[in-house]
Amino acid sequence: MCARLTTSVTRPEIANLFGLARYAIAPEPAPDARYNVAPSALLSVARVTNGVRELADLRWGLIPHWNTNPKHIGFVNARAETAPEKPAFRDPFRYRRCLVPATGFFEWRTAGKKKHPYFFRRKGGGVLAYAGIWDRWDGPAGPVETVAVLTVSANELVKPLHERMAAILPEEHFAAWLDPKETRSVNLLPLLAPYPAEQMEAWPVSDRVNRASASGADLLTPVEAAVVSSRIQPSLFDAA
Repeated sequence: MCARLTTSVTRPEIANLFGLARYAIAPEPAPDARYNVAPSALLSVARVTNGVRELADLRWGLIPHWNTNPKHIGFVNARAETAPEKPAFRDPFRYRRCLVPATGFFEWRTAGKKKHPYFFRRKGGGVLAYAGIWDRWDGPAGPVETVAVLTVSANELVKPLHERMAAILPEEHFAAWLDPKETRSVNLLPLLAPYPAEQMEAWPVSDRVNRASASGADLLTPVEAAVVSSRIQPSLFDAA
């Protein structure tokens, strides 16, 4: 499950990474650096519109274009394996794919009634590109563009905490994923695989992260003295 992430990266950095020719900014653009992004917030995504790569701010929680329920809260995630066949995700998977830049994400270990958060990121830091799908819904207040993050089986680093993780694409797959001419799941699904565990690292952080309203770079401060290596042993998750 991917339901909380960090985006401490600037728009120019996103534009450079994804080769964006122009921006498409929502009326209330998301801040450049955020350290506890939750569903319903705006996510800056890279997509192709009329043959041009652009940056757009979409609401996190996909609402299908055919939805008639004004109270629909949206799908935060979609399983990559079944997205090409599910009514809510079938068309977006074929025609409306995007990349969601993130600098990390949180998962939780539950012990009794307590939830202990851990922060995951690329080893040494850097941007992760989530595979996303988006749709445009004509809501009561007008059109709303929304996005969901695709998930795959968790790698060995994440698995002790959750069986799923976001589908993270390497840079060499960006063009193929965004290619509007490619609509066949047989070619798209092989692009989606668990990100290599040895290329990631994680450490426990303050339980202030449990509150979606909490913010600030200090949320990523390890609660232990040393940052844990990418080869996390199960005992790490038993120590908090």
